[in-house]
Amino acid sequence: MSYTVTKNKAKALEQLTSLITSFEKQYSHLKKNKYSEAQLRIDFLNAFLKTFGWDVNNEEAKNQFIRDVIQEESINIEEDDTITKKNPDYTLRILGNRKLFVEAKKVSIDIEYSKAAAFQTRRYGWNANLGISILTNFEKLIVYDCRYKPNIDDGPQSARYRIFHFKNYLEQFEELYQLLSYNSVSSGFLDEYFSFTEKDTTPFDEYFLLQIEKWREKLAINVLKNNKSLKEEEINFLIQRLINRIIFLRICEDREIEKYETLKKISNYEELKKLFIASDKKYNSGLFDFIEDNLSLGIIVDPELLIEIFNELYYPASPYDFSVIEPNILNQIYEKYLGSRIALVSEKSIRIVKEPEVIASNGVIPTPKFIVDQIIRETLEPLLERSTLQRINNLKIVDICCGSGTFLISLFDYLIEKHINILLQSDVIDNDIAYQTYDKSWRLTLKAKQKILLQNIFGVDVNPYAIEVTRFSLLLKLLENEKATSIDYYLNTYKRKVLPNLNNNIKCGNSLIDDQYFEFDKAALENDELLYKLKPFNWSVEFPFLKEKKGFDAVIGNPPYVRIQNLVKYSFEEIQYYQSKQSPYSVASSNNFDKYYLFIERAIELTNENGVIGYIVPHKFFIVKGAKKLRALITSQCSLSKIVHFGVTQVFPGRSTYTAILVIDKRPKQKFSFKRITKLNVEHSFNSATIAEYNVADYSDQPWIFLSNEATELFKKIKSKLTVPLKQIAEISVGLQTSADRIYVIQPIEEKQYTIFFEKEGKKWEIEKAILLPCIYDLSFSLFDIPQPNALIIFPYTISNNRAEVFSEKLLKSNYPLCWKYLNHYKTDLEERSINGTREIKWYQYGRSQSLTKFHNNPKIIWPVLSKQSSYAYDNANLQFTGGGNGPYYSLISNSNYSIFYLLAILAHPAFEAMVKARASEFRGSYYSHGKQFIENLPIRNINFDSIEEVNLYNSICKNTKEIIKTKQTINKTYIANKKSILQRKFNYLYNEIISMINSLYGIKKEELEAIKDSNLFLAEIIEDEQNS
Repeated sequence: MSYTVTKNKAKALEQLTSLITSFEKQYSHLKKNKYSEAQLRIDFLNAFLKTFGWDVNNEEAKNQFIRDVIQEESINIEEDDTITKKNPDYTLRILGNRKLFVEAKKVSIDIEYSKAAAFQTRRYGWNANLGISILTNFEKLIVYDCRYKPNIDDGPQSARYRIFHFKNYLEQFEELYQLLSYNSVSSGFLDEYFSFTEKDTTPFDEYFLLQIEKWREKLAINVLKNNKSLKEEEINFLIQRLINRIIFLRICEDREIEKYETLKKISNYEELKKLFIASDKKYNSGLFDFIEDNLSLGIIVDPELLIEIFNELYYPASPYDFSVIEPNILNQIYEKYLGSRIALVSEKSIRIVKEPEVIASNGVIPTPKFIVDQIIRETLEPLLERSTLQRINNLKIVDICCGSGTFLISLFDYLIEKHINILLQSDVIDNDIAYQTYDKSWRLTLKAKQKILLQNIFGVDVNPYAIEVTRFSLLLKLLENEKATSIDYYLNTYKRKVLPNLNNNIKCGNSLIDDQYFEFDKAALENDELLYKLKPFNWSVEFPFLKEKKGFDAVIGNPPYVRIQNLVKYSFEEIQYYQSKQSPYSVASSNNFDKYYLFIERAIELTNENGVIGYIVPHKFFIVKGAKKLRALITSQCSLSKIVHFGVTQVFPGRSTYTAILVIDKRPKQKFSFKRITKLNVEHSFNSATIAEYNVADYSDQPWIFLSNEATELFKKIKSKLTVPLKQIAEISVGLQTSADRIYVIQPIEEKQYTIFFEKEGKKWEIEKAILLPCIYDLSFSLFDIPQPNALIIFPYTISNNRAEVFSEKLLKSNYPLCWKYLNHYKTDLEERSINGTREIKWYQYGRSQSLTKFHNNPKIIWPVLSKQSSYAYDNANLQFTGGGNGPYYSLISNSNYSIFYLLAILAHPAFEAMVKARASEFRGSYYSHGKQFIENLPIRNINFDSIEEVNLYNSICKNTKEIIKTKQTINKTYIANKKSILQRKFNYLYNEIISMINSLYGIKKEELEAIKDSNLFLAEIIEDEQNS
């Protein structure tokens, strides 16, 4: 039978049946020792993988960067009487992303009991941070759970998830198909089912992070003990450089660039220094530069500690196999590692402390690789359309907050891929640029990769240790796929050292502060400590080519998200500068900005007239008031190019930071593309996204809303010339603003004729009823309710002629002695408040004077600021509530001829609720804001009171609204199910009648309402933290 790549389940079952029959017929021959693993792969395993949908031989002719299967050359080596390989036999991938390894053994090996084979398979998978890996000789197929760290003492049954025998493949086909098939793996099954959330799992990245953090601490203690004169920054530099050098050489060993166990044979620091000096002669990189580093050669490190560290890098003490560890995994480990540093406590002791910015942003969460890759593609694809190699070679691309280099590693990969794709379109490929491998793939030469690294890739970060790691990571990436033979060829051919010095590409400095700072603070020139902290960075001096190019071609990255309130805690000098007259930042004039605002503005300044910027940032700035200037800056100086909106889908695990990929272009554009991601899947998130186009000209400093076409058309119809904004006929206001609700709001527990009793902070108090008003506090209610008070509020005011006067101390003492006693108990707390007012301030008055009389004895509509639907209620009992701009409640009175019941009916209509939701900020749990700014411009239909038809309709709306309020109250007081059901039907009928009448008034059709139900309203909600409404 001819075995083809099939994604058809029935066809797969048919082919598998044939394979099993063939294997069974030849079983006695296949079991012989002379039947090799290489032949098994050709005869059975290739066909087996094809059967499950994997294109083993790349019959679909996919680009080499996204082909399904990578096969290793079958070069056998003897080790401990077993046949092993240097790399996994098969790497199964989806769109270039590794998903699982398949390790093959010949049939004569009983893999069920092979400790070495099990360890090897688990070791590959664990080091690659994969969920599972497979060991098979076709007779048996074993699935190992690679989330558990393999240990040399583990038996072959350890971490074994499933074992299948070929005779049972058919009856267990469904499970095999789910674990192994291309269809299942590409759907994300392995990612979801074998996620790293279970207890006792120890993924490689977490384990290695703990290990290098442990080495850092031990080395710091040891170096300080032996070298007492060292300063804190010198210790940090030395330890960082030492760890980087050790890891670099150890990785080179597993990549077969250096001889295996070279480090393990080192017995003291003198020998290690000699190895480093030899490495400098070979590699030349700043990593081994002892001219720049004049400290390392003069220190003492105890040999016992070095030997301990080296042993922990090798089998059997550790299961590391650096040949299968992808650079991005190491990079993300370092990203977390850089979140802390060594602090010198005394001459004899150190401790590890978190960096201030890490504390302010609540820890380090690296950007996932597939998100980084997508940002690179979304940003650079338009820039590189139909590009030549010459065009690509001239590009200058920068990450101005590069951290450990995550984005630059991905950029390097992308540019290598672009080079190869262009080369493959040529008739002849220069051997000096690229060469073909055994599996017909093309790779760039070391020389060509060096050129990309030096000409195209640039980075800046304020953390000097991050810069060290970025350079280190890029050099490791440069050596990916190189072997000792290719290194020797390069050395012999070009007579120069292997690694370039990246000091002119990757630099340390503050991307946001340049020499202009000295205009703000001239004294800073005499304060070296302040300069070390701020690290001013002059872009045109550090990168001279910017003068000629007039900016970078692209800026990429993930800028830090740090609110001004947190930034001021650890960098007050920066905040002062950003908000000063000398500041170049227009977006910092607000008192509520985020640091990423500044990075966007700086990126715009740094790009040339054709430049592109690609960031992942919180999308709350699309709508919040505090980001108005940022939106104005972007839309006035650039064109929106692409937005990839993740909605409530969480990109950063364990966070409630809701983000979008933002691509902006200096070149003028008519339209921009918009993608909505509703589910994160590494391979398919971006391909299966909801895609739309919007006009660039429609977006300005006003909130950026991404509505469906149906919603846009309906809202235009509703906003006809016959309407007026709600704020012109009604007054919307916040509640009482005490600035100390915990003191003023009380919950009665006992009542007398003239007083009530309550408890506060464990103490029982008595207070006069006459100084209290009924209020609602943390009360839930729904549409058409009449809220009932659940608390009382101390109201030390007299109201006369619609004006409120705070009680004098004399009046308060004499008329309300119990209240006076209570308030005095909290006098210190009350005095610490900020109290607004132009007259004499009383320490017991409210913090703000708004709303003291606004709703006094007026019928009103009251609603919670945060809710999942319209929750407008009616009050005619002088009910009080507290709160400012963020709620918890708002209220409205009519200051025109229009009845409060007419306004309530319109607010309760689904189309108007959709208009609120379309503009509002959404919060966790599907709550969204009903704040004043989202309500006040709702279009209220003017009534022609000279028209009998319109007056009748208006009166009917008011009448039905009054009746539905009455019905709702009856429902709330009814406890008999049958009666409640009948009343609910009446309520539903009245509500539908109200909707129908409002539809008639505005000309809304039923099908138009259907088209804007929640799932169809807009392409992207705006989600934000509760503190940022």
